[in-house]
Amino acid sequence: MKVKRNTLLLLACLVWSAAGFNILRIGLMAYPPYWSVLNVLLSALVFAVFQTFIFGKLVKKHTARIHSYEEERHFFSSFLMGKPL
Repeated sequence: MKVKRNTLLLLACLVWSAAGFNILRIGLMAYPPYWSVLNVLLSALVFAVFQTFIFGKLVKKHTARIHSYEEERHFFSSFLMGKPL
């Protein structure tokens, strides 16, 4: 099934949001034994570093890649691949 570029971005958003939510859920279930103000602050710092230097850059890179596709419609899973089908 082929979809428009903006729909492709929405699908990518939904898939990666679901994956991120699952990682958050697992982390929150494992966190209670380590609960302290210092650990919460360190966790927030690690999140900020990853968001700034890794996830933020990936989002920009992949969004630019999807917007640069010449054709308007692409296979729905092509947001996972480096090149459109």
